[in-house]
Amino acid sequence: MTAHGRRALVTAGSSGLGTAIATSLRAGGAEVFITGTGPHTGDVARKVGAAGWAIADFTQPGAAAAAAEAARATLGGIDILVSNTGGTRAAKATELSAHDWDSAYRLVLDSAISLTNAVLPGMSAAGWGRLIYVTSVGVVKPLPLLHLSNVMRAGVAALARSLAAEVAPQGVTTHVIAPAHIDTPRRRSLAAARAAAAGLPTEELERRQLADELPVGRWGRPEEIGELVTHLCSELAGFQTGQTHVVDGGMTAT
Repeated sequence: MTAHGRRALVTAGSSGLGTAIATSLRAGGAEVFITGTGPHTGDVARKVGAAGWAIADFTQPGAAAAAAEAARATLGGIDILVSNTGGTRAAKATELSAHDWDSAYRLVLDSAISLTNAVLPGMSAAGWGRLIYVTSVGVVKPLPLLHLSNVMRAGVAALARSLAAEVAPQGVTTHVIAPAHIDTPRRRSLAAARAAAAGLPTEELERRQLADELPVGRWGRPEEIGELVTHLCSELAGFQTGQTHVVDGGMTAT
């Protein structure tokens, strides 16, 4: 299982799942360019061994396309796109404003479309490419308080499925990663929000989640997502496309 010699753009690669994915791709031999929103992005890039990095706020018009161009200039081309973003606001539907919806659209769905438009022509011309979209298990089973994520990430999943048959003849495959309960800062912040809404201590809510929602009895590890992405970017996965890969410890199976 290797991505040796491939060139990957991993967005939101400065923390959580993005860092784990970038780390795994580097270990598999890929050159990697990451984006992030904070000043620590450069430090993470150096730790991962990335060839380059950029600060990019995808809620701003043109930011995703500019990040793709920076990656292409650094790497000489992009063979692998890992479209990944930070989380959206967790709230009841009646508490969400038009600004919340607009920001979520730009962050999640518009960025995925813009990144795809930026990298797909080069992949098609080269006859090889991987379009990997990191979403959430909310594309399979809507999650409480995550209306923004549920809706926008469903659009991203539809984009991946819609493209699959069209781009496959050019050697380009598409995949959706749909994780839940992976032990990242985002998981912990969501647990705290759900606990507050339910009037429970966070520790009690997490205990109930482990007992009631996770047959495997533990939180997922970020590196498990990283290894899955690296496999999908290998030659061994060339016959797989248009799939949604649910990584949730059995949550949606119960």
